[in-house]
Amino acid sequence: MLITIILMIVFAKAIYAQILIIMKHKIKFDKVNYFQLNKLGSRLKLSFSSCATLGNKIIGLDVVKKKLVIAEKINGLFRPFFIDLNKVSIISIQKIYSSIKAGDLKKRRVEEFLQSICIQLKFGNGDNTIILPFYERTIDDINKLRWIEGQARNWQMMLSKMLREKHRVVNEKRST
Repeated sequence: MLITIILMIVFAKAIYAQILIIMKHKIKFDKVNYFQLNKLGSRLKLSFSSCATLGNKIIGLDVVKKKLVIAEKINGLFRPFFIDLNKVSIISIQKIYSSIKAGDLKKRRVEEFLQSICIQLKFGNGDNTIILPFYERTIDDINKLRWIEGQARNWQMMLSKMLREKHRVVNEKRST
């Protein structure tokens, strides 16, 4: 009995050490990405008030200049894509589910059918749309789904607020 308890303690300490190592590397990865994004922003005279890491992408928002930068890491290099939020007309969240057959929801939760959560940025009349994935079933852990969905909603609200402010300013100018 005592040997079992000692083995369990040793095993628990080993797992705890592995978790700390993984977390350390994750934090280090994010710091490197944020540093790269800030370096890119400095070259382009952008100052990011909000940043997030999404898989192999990092996004940054310059509220003052109303620019969203999406930098995808390919072969160790960031490939940036810039979005002028002044040209965006609608920002929404899109959830894509796999097919649900009759009776499936009695056995499984609806979250188990969720394939992706994305933010859609529509331009002008809606002909051009950019899809920014936040959750992808094949990549992300389902246990982090609620946290990732919360992040997507926060970004959608933050970006939508900027659009409402833009429309409010335009309407105030028209009324004067």
